[in-house]
Amino acid sequence: MKNPIFSPTIASLSLVFLLCFAPQARAQGAPNVLFFFLDDMRWDAAGFAGNNVVTTPNMDTLAAQGTIFENAYTTTAICMVSRASVFTGQHMQRHGITAFLQNLSAAKWTDSYPGRLDDAGYYMGFIGKHGLGDGFTGLYGSYDFDKGYDRQGSYLGQIIDGESANGRHISKFMGDLAIEFIGDAADPAKNTTSAPFCLQISWKAPHVQDSPEGGEFIPDPAYDSLYAGDTISHAKTDTQAQFDDLPAFFKVPTTEGTKRGNYRFGTEEKFQENVKKHHRLIHGVDVQIGRVLAALDDPDGNGDNSDSMAANTIILISSDNGYFLNERKQGGKWYVQEESIRVPMVVMDPRLPASQKGKRVSQMVLNIDLPATILDYAGVARPSVMQGQSMKPIVDGQPPSGWRTAFFHDHPHLGTVFGNEGVRTESFVYTRYPDNGNVKQLYDISVDPYQRTNLADDPRYADKLAEMDALTTQFKSDAQ
Repeated sequence: MKNPIFSPTIASLSLVFLLCFAPQARAQGAPNVLFFFLDDMRWDAAGFAGNNVVTTPNMDTLAAQGTIFENAYTTTAICMVSRASVFTGQHMQRHGITAFLQNLSAAKWTDSYPGRLDDAGYYMGFIGKHGLGDGFTGLYGSYDFDKGYDRQGSYLGQIIDGESANGRHISKFMGDLAIEFIGDAADPAKNTTSAPFCLQISWKAPHVQDSPEGGEFIPDPAYDSLYAGDTISHAKTDTQAQFDDLPAFFKVPTTEGTKRGNYRFGTEEKFQENVKKHHRLIHGVDVQIGRVLAALDDPDGNGDNSDSMAANTIILISSDNGYFLNERKQGGKWYVQEESIRVPMVVMDPRLPASQKGKRVSQMVLNIDLPATILDYAGVARPSVMQGQSMKPIVDGQPPSGWRTAFFHDHPHLGTVFGNEGVRTESFVYTRYPDNGNVKQLYDISVDPYQRTNLADDPRYADKLAEMDALTTQFKSDAQ
């Protein structure tokens, strides 16, 4: 049962009054929140991030109107752990999700950002991949519009809440559902208190369609010709020498990263084909983002935008983790390399003056900052168990003093995905592998941004290695 704090008497007003005045009443209250959350999208896989191949005009427009966080990271580079962090604002060490098919407890969900917004009376929506348990839809009753699906989902033939895709690619299906939600949020018969809305759209793209062999990228066939004439460049670390420099346990052919790298990118033909398919998946999401933004400006779809909600809607773009496109001959994520842990992060507040838009900022932000940020915009108190910080002051041009300059990444051991923990600072990246002889990696990214030279065995860096090891132990304790 909702306990709305927004416009409590609106439900008793006539339909005519609602249609005339609901947009104004909504604009005077807390803002709407629209959260576009992609799966396995690395930070540089968009036009606004400097990628000159993948086409993302709608994301680029949002970025040009918002704030681009150029140093955004995930605290655990795998879907279920990262998604639990995005809901709760907590490190893995605290929220406790370390394996597939686990779910958050009801108590932890109460302190999640959706739980808190629901309690505050927001009109709540979720579409797509939840990433926890077998699927959480309906589990805690937080959503008015509940269109999640179980596990990884399918690009073609997906069923969501009993509705079939009927030939639609899942990105198009999810775009249609998002448009439906926006119409419902603006409809006084559905959103009876005219409450502000929060919608998280958790796209499947550009994650592979899982298979025992290593998975397939399956974009919408409508984009089959896109990038056909392009030649994709290889990364500086897509070399045999960089593969040879990995710890020995990485190089066993059956380990996940090496197996998937070989399966998806092992020949030039495979590399070109699959990177282009990966980019087409991202483009397909961008097309749907454009459709959703159009619906935001015309919720009832009648061509008259007098009911537009765009001027009072905060929009966020991010991803659960990055993705290797054959760097070090790897496919996947999981490890403390930029391609794996670095993600896109855009926050757009249309209410800000023009002078505050189109910024690129350098502060180090994390996936665990997303819940605190959303709650801050909503004017809802952040639970004390949340470990992230609101990015809103940075967007507003008033960055707090003492903002973080380092963070902790850890990842559970999952078969041939190797458990790891480490710290990234502004100058160094350190990893240790507790389940594999405590092998260590140390990179000076101030001079080696592509992490090509491991300094862990260099005696000149013995003190730095010890310092980073101790910092990792401290951060791990702090994360609990």
